[in-house]
Amino acid sequence: MGLSNTSEPTDTASFPAKQIGRSASTRLGGRVFLAAWLASILVHITGLAGMFFLVFPFTAQESDAESATPYVQLIGPVDGAAFVPTDVPEASPPTLTPDASRIHFEPRPFDPPVALAPQTKPELSIIGVGAGGGTAADFGLRVGGEKGPEFFGVGQSARGARKIVYVVDRSGSMIDTFDYVRQELKRSISSLRRSQKFHVIFFNAREPLESPPKKLVSAIEAYTGPFFEFLDNVVPSGGTKPQAALRRALALKPDLVYLLSDGIDFHPTLLDKLADWNRDRRVRIFTIAYLDQAGRAILEKIAREYDGEFKFVSEHDLP
Repeated sequence: MGLSNTSEPTDTASFPAKQIGRSASTRLGGRVFLAAWLASILVHITGLAGMFFLVFPFTAQESDAESATPYVQLIGPVDGAAFVPTDVPEASPPTLTPDASRIHFEPRPFDPPVALAPQTKPELSIIGVGAGGGTAADFGLRVGGEKGPEFFGVGQSARGARKIVYVVDRSGSMIDTFDYVRQELKRSISSLRRSQKFHVIFFNAREPLESPPKKLVSAIEAYTGPFFEFLDNVVPSGGTKPQAALRRALALKPDLVYLLSDGIDFHPTLLDKLADWNRDRRVRIFTIAYLDQAGRAILEKIAREYDGEFKFVSEHDLP
């Protein structure tokens, strides 16, 4: 409105030149920036690749160590029996300790001792100690536990008898039945134990006839065999006098004496002599009346006096 346009006139000729100059500068600056950006990316990629190959090398590093090779050695034949391991025993269960507070002790009822009758004999019978006789007999003890020797059915009660003497009648009245005496002597002596000893004395009116070696010998084959041969040659004869045979038998200090006769006529002083020969009465005397009742009374009395037994052997007792 009254104002005058004081702006300078536009130079149309220079506008394109300025416009062109700014465009070129802008394009140049963009290229430099793009180039720098790409270069930065390339540098980063290169750095990352280098780091990757440092951490993870491209070629695997081979080990110089050789791999271990297993080695097996067989011991023994290849086709041998296979080894089977034994089973491991199971552990024993733990031992339980009893609780002392639960243990209750109750005593058994006590029976009062039974009164025993007093012994009427001075000797004691000890069962099951040793083989009998010997030292115990010196103190008045009879040692037993086993069945005693047996002759014509008597003597089993003489348990523990170790030394036995047979005093046998061989007078002429025995000649018809003496074979039975031989058989019984062989049977009785054969049944003795090896620890026992025996001797046999035959009597008639003459001197006693003793079995060799005229002493007590062990009941073993070395002595029983020769005695059986000797016995087969014994022949009855003569009269009847047992005194010397009984004295000889008691002098051997046996544990047991068998006296067999078929009817002896004892001298009146015989009982007194027996009391002197067997003063301590340690020798038991078993008597046998053989097929004849004569002399039975005196034989029974001898058996009673010397802790023995008596038996009458009749024809019915013979085999």
